[in-house]
Amino acid sequence: MFRLRPVQARWFEIYVPHEQTVRTTEILARTGVVELETDPRLAEGPDTQRLGFFIRRGRELIARHQDDLPPARKRPGALVGNPVHLANQALHRLRVWSARLDFLQEQLAERQGERDDLLYLDEALRAMRRDGVDPDGLFNQTRFLCKCLFVCPKTSRLETVALAGPTVLVVAGPRHDFRILLGLADDRALIQQLVVDQGCDQIGIPPWLTGDLDNRIRQLHARLRQVEREISALEGEARALRIDPAIAAARADLDTLSWYLDQAARHLGVQEICHVTGWTTAEDPERLQATLWAAGIKVVARFPDPPLAAAPPVTTLQSWWAQPFRPLLLLWGTPDRKEVDPSGLLALLVPLLFGYMFPDLGHGLLLVLFVLILGKRWPEIRFLLPCGLSAMAFGLVFGDAFGFDDLIPALWLKPLDAPLIVLAVPLAFGVGLLILGLVFAGFEAKWNDELAPWLAMDLAVLVLYVALLTALAWPPALGIAALALVHFTIGTLWQCRHQGLAALMGALGRLLYSLFELLLNTLSFARVGAFALAHAALSHTVMTLAAGMENPLAWWLVVILGNLFAIVLEGLVVFVQTTRLVLFEFFVHFLRAEGRLFRPVAGPAARGNGRCG
Repeated sequence: MFRLRPVQARWFEIYVPHEQTVRTTEILARTGVVELETDPRLAEGPDTQRLGFFIRRGRELIARHQDDLPPARKRPGALVGNPVHLANQALHRLRVWSARLDFLQEQLAERQGERDDLLYLDEALRAMRRDGVDPDGLFNQTRFLCKCLFVCPKTSRLETVALAGPTVLVVAGPRHDFRILLGLADDRALIQQLVVDQGCDQIGIPPWLTGDLDNRIRQLHARLRQVEREISALEGEARALRIDPAIAAARADLDTLSWYLDQAARHLGVQEICHVTGWTTAEDPERLQATLWAAGIKVVARFPDPPLAAAPPVTTLQSWWAQPFRPLLLLWGTPDRKEVDPSGLLALLVPLLFGYMFPDLGHGLLLVLFVLILGKRWPEIRFLLPCGLSAMAFGLVFGDAFGFDDLIPALWLKPLDAPLIVLAVPLAFGVGLLILGLVFAGFEAKWNDELAPWLAMDLAVLVLYVALLTALAWPPALGIAALALVHFTIGTLWQCRHQGLAALMGALGRLLYSLFELLLNTLSFARVGAFALAHAALSHTVMTLAAGMENPLAWWLVVILGNLFAIVLEGLVVFVQTTRLVLFEFFVHFLRAEGRLFRPVAGPAARGNGRCG
C-alpha cells in the first residue's frame, strides 16, 4: 500500500523479571518491529494510590453490572498512555454508562408495569362488556368513596365481613377475576390489606379512560401500542449500551490496569524487574504483548509518551516493489514524520528515467537475466530488475535491440528521426515532476502548521513557474504570471510586516533565485532525451563500424564488444544521471531529510537493551 508520509515508531516499555529479560529481548527481536533503546529517564513508577482508587471504583461498577457488561478478556491488553489517566478515563466512561443504563432500566420497569396494568384492564373491560356491566361511574374518582379495582387469581377467596358494608363487584375474565370494591374512604387501607392477603394486586384506573366500553377499549389499545413502542425503543438502547465497544474497551483497560497494579506497578521501586524499552512500528499495540504471552511471559506492554530527548525513528515504505530503491533515498537522508516519503514514487521514477535513457530490448533483457541469476547472492542489485524491464519496454517503443534498429519495428518513433520530440517529452515530464515536488512542499507545510506562509509566498512561486512555462505556448499566461507576482509581493509584506521593505527586497531576491533554480532543474531533464539520442547514436556507430568489416568473425566481434561497451558504460552513466535527477532536481524542493531511520533488532542474539529496577 502506498502512503505519503513515513510511519513514526511508538515508544514502548515492558517490565519483566530478571530471569526472563534475555528471553524477552530475543522474542521481541524475532517480531522484526522493535528497536531497543535505553530510556534516559529514571524509572518512575505510577501513582499507585490514585491508580488503586480508580481501579477499586471501577471494580465496584463492574461487579454491580456484571451481567450487563461485555465478558472480560482472557489476558490483559496493552497500556497505551499514562496508567493513572487511563484508569480515570475508563472509570468516567463506566460511570456515565452506568447512570444511563440505570435510568433506562427504571424507565423500562415503569413502562412494563404500565403495560401489565393495561393488559389487565383490557381483560377486565372485555369481561364487563360480555357480562353487560356498565362501568360508567365506577371509574370516576370521588372524595368520599374508595373505588378500587383488583386483579386476582382464580383461586382467591375474598372475605368482606370485616368491611363495614363494602360493595363488591366481581367480573370473571378468561385468566383472572376482577373485583371492584366500593367503600368509605376511611376503609381504603383495610380493603387493600384484605385483598392483597388473597394474592390480588390493585390496578390503577387511568383518568383518560372515558366514554362507553368500546371507546374505553379503543383508548386502551392506542395507549398500549404507544407503550409497546416505548418499551421497544428502551430495550434497543439498553442492548446498544450492553455491546458498546467504548465500554468494552473501558472494562478491558480496567482489567489490564488491575493486573498491572498487582503484578508490576508495586515492584517498580525495588530491584525485582528489568525495564526493557525502545521503539516499535507494530500497527497493533497488542502485538508485542500477545507475542510475549504466547511465549509464557506474562507482562503488560506500556506505550507512554517518549522521552523528551529521544528522536522517534521512522520507517519508509516497506513494500517489496519499493524496497530495492530505498538505498537511493538514503543517499539523500531519511524523511521525518512530517515530510513526504518518496520511497514508493522512486519505484516508478527511476525505472522510467533509466529506461528512457537506455532504450534497448536486448540490453534490458541482459540486465533482467543478470538480476535473476545473481540477485539472491547480491540483493543490492534488485533495483536493476525493474530498470531492465523498463529498458526492454522503451526498446520496443523506439524499435532498438542490440543496436539493430531495423530488427523490430518502433511502436512510436526512431530517436534519430525525431530528435526534438525525444528531447521535448522528458522536458515535459520534468516540469510535471518539479510541480509535484512543489506541491509536496505544500503538504509538508500543512503538516508542520506552516500552511499560511506557504500559501502567501511559495504558492505564488508555483503559479509563477507554471504561468511562465505556459506563456511559451500561450502568451496570455503572462497575465497570470503578473497576478502571481502581485500575490507574492502582498503575501511577503503580510508575512514580514514587522520587518519592513528590506524583507521584501530579500524575498524578491529569493524568488529570482527559486525561478532560476527551477529553470535549471527543468533544463536538466533534457539530458534524459539527450542520452536516449546518444544511445541511438552509439548503436548506429557500432553497426556502422561492423558494416565495414568484411570478415564475419570481425563483424561479430565488433557487434559483441560494442554492445558490451554500451551496456557497461551507458548503464553506469545512465544510473548516475538518474540518481542525480531524482536527488538534486526533485528531492531538493521538498525533502529536508531530518528523520532517523528505524532499525529493528534482528535475530535471536539480541541482548539486554534494558535496565533493571
